Amino acid sequence: MPRNKDQSEQMRAESREKILSTAQQLFAERGYDGCSVADIARHAGMSKANIYWYYASKEELLGAILVKGFEILGSMMTEAATRPGTSIEKLVFFLESYLELSKEQGGQEFITIVLSFIAQGSAERLADFGISTRQIGTGYHQALNAILEQGQAEGTITVEISPDLLSTFFFSLINGMMFMYPGDWKNFPPQEIREAVFRLLGVNQSSQ
Repeated sequence: MPRNKDQSEQMRAESREKILSTAQQLFAERGYDGCSVADIARHAGMSKANIYWYYASKEELLGAILVKGFEILGSMMTEAATRPGTSIEKLVFFLESYLELSKEQGGQEFITIVLSFIAQGSAERLADFGISTRQIGTGYHQALNAILEQGQAEGTITVEISPDLLSTFFFSLINGMMFMYPGDWKNFPPQEIREAVFRLLGVNQSSQ
């Protein structure tokens, strides 16, 4: 029985997603330069022709992975900054969401790929895929800055340090922990990570 249009579109979407998830896994495990389209095809159970039907090159595959991942992170940051509530409630929401995303297989793989590029001094290579780490980082900082500024106005963040510098400390701590201790950080109790972040940001303990 021939497939109808909806079934065909669903199968194509499933094939694209399988290719993306397989490529993301291999890029995270072996590094972008450490695997080929043939490797991706073999692990996805497809032919190279199948891969090229959906993606013109390995570069296009990586670009699609990066765009999707940064869109998810950006949406999460925006939601944290604009949702109703106190600065502490927003900060807890963001921290817990970020940690949960990073523990999920796809999220962990995405962050591993990005951090590996940056650690190798290859941020400029990401620009070849239309990804500006400076622009994206600025957006993340602005969202977190808004939460921290609210906290300082509320009196729950008491240190007299600029929100931008506090945001830099925050991302350095979290991203550094994930990159330097990829197999260990997930075993740290979430409450202790939260406590460490709050101390770093100068959160008034009585406000929690």
